[in-house]
Amino acid sequence: MPEHPVSRIFIVPDTPEQQSQVQTLAQCFDLPWRNTIDEEQALYLLLNAEYLALQETGKRAAGAVFVDFVSGAVAHRRRFGGGRGQALARAAGLKKGKTPTIVDATAGLGRDAFVLASLGCQVMLLERCSGDCRLIG
Repeated sequence: MPEHPVSRIFIVPDTPEQQSQVQTLAQCFDLPWRNTIDEEQALYLLLNAEYLALQETGKRAAGAVFVDFVSGAVAHRRRFGGGRGQALARAAGLKKGKTPTIVDATAGLGRDAFVLASLGCQVMLLERCSGDCRLIG
């Protein structure tokens, strides 16, 4: 399998005040950290005050990717989505007195898994990436 051109992931702070948080995250994930994003081709976890984003650099790099479970449509669904009565919960087998363990083999950004976890399920997420399957969480 061809190696992806990005071979290293670095954690960087959005502001200098976040440097100690970045160092802690880097130690937890066993990843290197930098003070700033360099323009060399690399993959960065950018920590800012609101989220942790995945950002690639280089000529063909897309914008940052992050998941927000506390605001917007996901938060609305979690608060007002119908609980165990919503279609996703019924399809997953949630019933009164029954909270199954779920394997989400098409995890994507984890939105459905988050809803199921917020309803009490233990959820394992899997996502296919570059031809192999990796455990996300």
